[in-house]
Amino acid sequence: MHKFLTELFAHLFVVFLRLVCGLNRTTVTRQDVFDTYAEQGNNIFVFWHSRLFYLVHYYIRSGVKCRISALVSMSKDGDYGAALARKLHQDAVRGSTSRGAQKAIRELAAKASNGNNLAITPDGPRGPVSTVSEGVIRLAQLTGARIIPVSYAATRKKLLKSWDRLIVVKPFGRVHVAFAEPFQVPRNITAQERRRYVERLQQTLLSLDQLCEERLRQGATPDAGWVCEMSESKPSAVSPRQRAETY
Repeated sequence: MHKFLTELFAHLFVVFLRLVCGLNRTTVTRQDVFDTYAEQGNNIFVFWHSRLFYLVHYYIRSGVKCRISALVSMSKDGDYGAALARKLHQDAVRGSTSRGAQKAIRELAAKASNGNNLAITPDGPRGPVSTVSEGVIRLAQLTGARIIPVSYAATRKKLLKSWDRLIVVKPFGRVHVAFAEPFQVPRNITAQERRRYVERLQQTLLSLDQLCEERLRQGATPDAGWVCEMSESKPSAVSPRQRAETY
């Protein structure tokens, strides 16, 4: 019965996703990042758990042939996510920080080495909300994959009463998606350097959230001008807010 329910959910959710999300006007900051790297594979798309809803639609509707492998928890709730991934002809790797972490990392690394893209919510599956864990940085170290931070905001939305306040987009509104400059994490870095990457990734994601909201308030048009770079050098004195103002 549980398996039937997960498959039914996946079918209905895909119909709902395409119908609702397809009735929004979408603008994008740094579309060039997605266009340049998505089809190459070996990327880790990183976004908050609350942004799952529309970004699933965005990736699928883009027509990218490169499959994406998403980390899905091993709980019963995760069964629904895994069923949805199968319905969308993508991959689900089961695991979380509390269950099956090492096995999941090995599977994700294998998927990346085969050319898949990866999708990671660094505050999932249970939070703390909008807080990056070290796991995604360790995965980037292991695989050599690019990390591509991404976020979105919507003018018409409903915030669910879940731990992450999941953003469900409503029809007939505007959505703005924003990507940041990809970066890679060197394999041989110290624990302190790894924490610095964690902090900078978190700042970048929060900056993208803010940027998307601002672009919607301004009546956004397609924009490729905003750049937020993360390099191996020491963190810049420029704040995330100042970076967002450079678009």
